[in-house]
Amino acid sequence: MIRTFGLSLPLLLVGPAVDSQSAAPVIQALSSTASSTTSGATTFRMPSIAAPAVDGSNCPTKTTIRLGPDTPPVKSICAADGKILVNGSNAQGFVMTDVIARNYGPVMRGVNVPDLRVERVSAPGARADPTLGLGLVNVSNGIGHAIFSDLVWIGDTASPAINDNDAWGAITLKGKDANDVGTFEIRNFDFQNLFMAEGKNYRNVDGISTEKGYSGTISDGRVMNASDACLDIKGDVKVDNVYLSGCREGLKIWQSQHHGLIELGTNTYVGIIGKGSQSETRTIEIEVLIASGDPTVPLFRAEEGKVILHIGRLVAKPDQVLRAGGSYAGSDVIVDQRISI
Repeated sequence: MIRTFGLSLPLLLVGPAVDSQSAAPVIQALSSTASSTTSGATTFRMPSIAAPAVDGSNCPTKTTIRLGPDTPPVKSICAADGKILVNGSNAQGFVMTDVIARNYGPVMRGVNVPDLRVERVSAPGARADPTLGLGLVNVSNGIGHAIFSDLVWIGDTASPAINDNDAWGAITLKGKDANDVGTFEIRNFDFQNLFMAEGKNYRNVDGISTEKGYSGTISDGRVMNASDACLDIKGDVKVDNVYLSGCREGLKIWQSQHHGLIELGTNTYVGIIGKGSQSETRTIEIEVLIASGDPTVPLFRAEEGKVILHIGRLVAKPDQVLRAGGSYAGSDVIVDQRISI
C-alpha cells in the first residue's frame, strides 16, 4: 500500500546532485563545493573536504604503526604502497590527523579504541589485502565517542576484497558483543569504489557500516559504488545531507530511525531496504528524499517484518516506482508531499 498526501508540484532546476559517471577520484577536486538538486529548501550539497596538511611529494612505504596504550598521535604522514598503516588494540584517545595513504591497504584496524579521532585523511588508489581486507577505519570492542571528519577513500577497482565471509567498508564499526558500543560523528566524506570479488560468499562491502551498539550521525558526504549498501546502519543513527549511488542498495536500515535530507542516485537493487521485526512495526522517517536516479529501481523494500517508510517531501520523477514487489505484508510508504522532477 502506498499513500501520498499533498500536491504534486512542478520542480525546476532539479537534477542529480552528483554525476556518478563523471565524478573523478581526484583529491584536489574535493576542495571545491559541488552543488545541484536545488529547489528552495530541497538541496543536496557536497561539502568542501579539508585536505591533509602534509607534503604529498615524498611518500615512502611505512612500517606498520603498532597501536597500543602508549602509541602517540599519528600526524602529518604521507605513505604509499603499504599493507596497513595502523593496527592494534587498547588505545584510549588515539588521534590520526593529516594523513595521506596512497595505494595502500587498510589505513587502520583497531580493537578497543575509545574516543578515537580520525580527521583529514585521504586514501586514493586504496587496495584490498587478502587477510586484512579493505577500508579506512575498521574497529570493534568499543569506541567511546569517536569523531571521523574530512575523509576520502577511493578504491582501486582492480583490487577488490577477496570473496570471503567477512564484512568491510570505508568505515566499519564492527562487532556484536556487549563491549561493541559507543557514539560517533561521521562528517565531510567521500567514499568510492568499495568492492568484493565475485564468488560463493555474499559480497559484503558497504560504504559505512555500523552495528547496533553504535549510535550517532552521518552527515555531509557521498558514497558511490559499493558491492552491498552505501550505508548499512543499525542502532540510533541519523543521516543528513548525503548522496548515495551505485551500490546494491542506498541504505539498509535495521531499526526505527529519523533522517534529514538524502539523495539517491541509481542503485542496482533498491533504494532503501527496511529490515523489520516479528515483534514490532518499525518506522523510518525521512524529512526530504530526492530520487534522482533510474525510476524503475524501486525506492523501498521491507524485509523480515512490517516497516513503514514515512517521507516528508519526496522529489522524484513521475514514474518512480515506490515499493518493490515482495515487500513484507502490511508495510507502507507514506508521502506527505510529492514534487516531480
